[in-house]
Amino acid sequence: MKLIDTSSAREVARKAINLRLNLKQSQTEFWSRFGISQACASRIECTSLVPAPVYILLRLYLSGRLQESDLA
Repeated sequence: MKLIDTSSAREVARKAINLRLNLKQSQTEFWSRFGISQACASRIECTSLVPAPVYILLRLYLSGRLQESDLA
Protein backbone atom coordinates (compact mmCIF):
# COMPACT_ATOMS: atom_id res chain seq x y z
CA MET A 1 0.00 0.00 0.00
CA LYS A 2 1.35 3.40 -0.96
CA LEU A 3 2.22 5.69 1.95
CA ILE A 4 1.80 9.44 1.64
CA ASP A 5 4.75 11.43 3.00
CA THR A 6 3.96 15.08 2.34
CA SER A 7 3.46 18.12 4.53
CA SER A 8 -0.28 17.76 3.90
CA ALA A 9 -0.24 14.14 5.11
CA ARG A 10 1.73 15.10 8.21
CA GLU A 11 -0.81 17.86 8.93
CA VAL A 12 -3.76 15.46 8.48
CA ALA A 13 -2.07 12.93 10.79
CA ARG A 14 -1.43 15.63 13.40
CA LYS A 15 -5.08 16.77 13.26
CA ALA A 16 -6.31 13.19 13.57
CA ILE A 17 -4.06 12.58 16.59
CA ASN A 18 -5.29 15.79 18.24
CA LEU A 19 -8.91 14.83 17.58
CA ARG A 20 -8.34 11.34 19.02
CA LEU A 21 -6.79 12.81 22.15
CA ASN A 22 -9.57 15.41 22.53
CA LEU A 23 -12.15 12.64 22.22
CA LYS A 24 -10.18 10.67 24.84
CA GLN A 25 -10.22 7.57 22.65
CA SER A 26 -7.64 4.84 22.41
CA GLN A 27 -5.84 4.25 19.13
CA THR A 28 -7.99 1.17 18.60
CA GLU A 29 -11.26 3.05 19.20
CA PHE A 30 -10.40 5.98 16.97
CA TRP A 31 -8.57 4.34 14.08
CA SER A 32 -10.83 1.30 13.74
CA ARG A 33 -13.50 3.56 12.18
CA PHE A 34 -11.07 3.94 9.25
CA GLY A 35 -10.31 0.21 9.08
CA ILE A 36 -6.90 0.65 10.73
CA SER A 37 -5.43 -1.75 13.28
CA GLN A 38 -3.80 -0.48 16.46
CA ALA A 39 -0.35 -1.42 15.12
CA CYS A 40 -0.89 0.59 11.93
CA ALA A 41 -2.37 3.46 13.97
CA SER A 42 0.79 3.55 16.05
CA ARG A 43 2.95 3.70 12.90
CA ILE A 44 0.82 6.55 11.53
CA GLU A 45 1.04 8.47 14.79
CA CYS A 46 4.79 7.91 15.18
CA THR A 47 5.86 8.52 11.59
CA SER A 48 3.03 10.60 10.06
CA LEU A 49 3.22 8.28 7.05
CA VAL A 50 -0.39 7.70 6.04
CA PRO A 51 -1.64 5.01 3.64
CA ALA A 52 -3.19 6.70 0.60
CA PRO A 53 -6.76 5.39 1.14
CA VAL A 54 -6.66 6.40 4.82
CA TYR A 55 -5.34 9.84 3.88
CA ILE A 56 -8.38 10.36 1.62
CA LEU A 57 -10.80 9.19 4.34
CA LEU A 58 -9.13 11.39 6.96
CA ARG A 59 -9.25 14.47 4.73
CA LEU A 60 -12.97 13.93 4.11
CA TYR A 61 -13.69 13.15 7.78
CA LEU A 62 -11.73 16.09 9.18
CA SER A 63 -13.35 18.49 6.69
CA GLY A 64 -16.83 17.32 7.76
CA ARG A 65 -17.74 15.89 4.36
CA LEU A 66 -17.67 12.35 5.75
CA GLN A 67 -19.72 11.61 8.85
CA GLU A 68 -19.43 8.94 11.52
CA SER A 69 -22.41 7.12 10.00
CA ASP A 70 -20.66 7.03 6.60
CA LEU A 71 -17.76 5.11 8.13
CA ALA A 72 -19.89 2.46 9.85
